[in-house]
Amino acid sequence: MRNTMAIMQRELLALFCSPIGYIVIAGFLLINGVIVLWTGVFSPGKAATLRDVFFWMPWVLTVIVPAISMRMISEEYRSGTIESLMTAPLSDFQMVLGKYLAGVIFFAIMLGATLVYLVLMAAYGNPDLGAAFALYLGLFLIGLAFTAYGVFASSLTSNQVVAWILGWVPLLLFACVSYFVVGQVEGWLRALFQQVNVIGRFEAFSRGLVRIDGVVFFIATAALFVFLTVKVVESRRWR
Repeated sequence: MRNTMAIMQRELLALFCSPIGYIVIAGFLLINGVIVLWTGVFSPGKAATLRDVFFWMPWVLTVIVPAISMRMISEEYRSGTIESLMTAPLSDFQMVLGKYLAGVIFFAIMLGATLVYLVLMAAYGNPDLGAAFALYLGLFLIGLAFTAYGVFASSLTSNQVVAWILGWVPLLLFACVSYFVVGQVEGWLRALFQQVNVIGRFEAFSRGLVRIDGVVFFIATAALFVFLTVKVVESRRWR
């Protein structure tokens, strides 16, 4: 566990000591601000809820989260430090898990910055804190799954831009296909798309419903891509 924590601290330091981390946070908050203004959530007479603001957030995260994770392993390939990590007294799983946890913590800090909206609503209105908790839980779970996929995409190439594209495009296509196709098919195909419909699962959380199957889905997806990332890294030992 100590090795994992060391890798996590190293990766967090790299994120906060480079411009990319601050650019990602600034971009995320800017997009949120635009959505807040567009939806008029703080206008007089509006319900004290963040649901309209965060309705678009899963789509935004398909772009933002891969930007967080794009350098985590690809930069090790590019700089050649992956060889040092492979010969260090830590396992591939510890290395990947440390980098993944760093991405999750960075995402949580970034998401936490939006709590200012909830504070303002509590100051001037009467928001449903239970519904707000479910909404933030849903966003955090999406972050868990998307970060795991982003780290996986980063393990496939030594180019950070390519890693971001490999993270963003499949996530966006997957979200679009699962969300828009689910209502166009019937039978077992409909059941399949309902199971993997990330946007549909998040909408349950946005309504204040914490569904166990949704929690399990996102956590299992994150575990799957962490496992696949470990296997990709391990395969480099045989090249």
